[in-house]
Amino acid sequence: MKRIVIILDGLGDLPCKELNGKTPLEAAHKPNLDFLAENGKTGMMYPIKKGWAPESDQAMISMLGFDVFKTYTGRGVLEAYGSGIDFKGCIVSRCNFSKVEKGVITQVQGANEEESKSLAEQLNSLMKYAKIVPTIGYRAVLLIKSKSSPRVSNTHPGYIITKNYCSQAKQVAGKTLKVQKCKALVPAAKETAEMINHITQLSEQNLKGFTLITRGTGNKLPKLKKLKGKWALLADMPVEKAIGEIVGMKVLPKYADLNKTFEVIKWSFEEFDNFYLQVKGPDAFGHKGLVKEKVASIEEIDKEFISKIRELPFDTICVTADHSTPCSMKSHSEHPTPFLVYGKGKDPVKEFSEKACSKGSLGFFEGKKLLKII
Repeated sequence: MKRIVIILDGLGDLPCKELNGKTPLEAAHKPNLDFLAENGKTGMMYPIKKGWAPESDQAMISMLGFDVFKTYTGRGVLEAYGSGIDFKGCIVSRCNFSKVEKGVITQVQGANEEESKSLAEQLNSLMKYAKIVPTIGYRAVLLIKSKSSPRVSNTHPGYIITKNYCSQAKQVAGKTLKVQKCKALVPAAKETAEMINHITQLSEQNLKGFTLITRGTGNKLPKLKKLKGKWALLADMPVEKAIGEIVGMKVLPKYADLNKTFEVIKWSFEEFDNFYLQVKGPDAFGHKGLVKEKVASIEEIDKEFISKIRELPFDTICVTADHSTPCSMKSHSEHPTPFLVYGKGKDPVKEFSEKACSKGSLGFFEGKKLLKII
């Protein structure tokens, strides 16, 4: 059996005024996704659970069949591990530099890759017990040499820890955003919170127009069982690569050029039973509130990639998302994501969209059931 799971990051959305009440997925010309939906089974998936606005890494762990509330240990360690950074003996936070003006964050993902490197060098020169290492794009990790507990809150205003190490996204569109004070969630984490707050203060005092924000603090990798069968992973982000390696997937090259990515799958087809692919496109435009660009991203994926995947002799093709990123909210939301599985029978649904899939035979379900369904 040959299977592929295609995760279109941030695909789900809400009706948009710019599209006359349609979602970007409804408005997009996507004949190949519609073909798979019309000849497959559909439904709506809560990546983690109903009412939860998930982060991508937590959603991936859930969709691979694990209880994220019991296994997840923070985004920082996954970012470090997936980037090949040694974090032994350290407390690790995923971090980035945000643009600020008079104490208000004007751009959360403020610094680009080159700016992040320069800002990290400036801040590192002021610290003895901590170090910032840029990873990809605006992302970086903060490494703190300490044996204290990592159980602290995020300073990132867009994500709040609500259960164990798991956090939920908060709506940022139209909000006045400020860096949150890091708080100890357990008494043993008081020192960690104090150090992160001191580093934040250093950034605000010494980095002109920028401040450091942190999230997903931890100090150990999650313990996840190896998946059955031979799995290949194609993903853009370090956190997804880290999860893939932990569960026994072989990480293959993933390109921004979907044609190149397809060629990787094509030439690796006989080697693996299962492929897991993460496509970042729609999410980025959802975060920026760019409706037409999100539509164009979906259409490009359908034309340049899904059309070619149909040519390969997969027994099962699954397409869904790790979360919804509505353009009107500019953040991850609790809304379920459209789901299709081709090769496991069919239902009356004729197209791939939020509204159509809500009437599918699979109904509404949690992400931990994904592998069982396919």
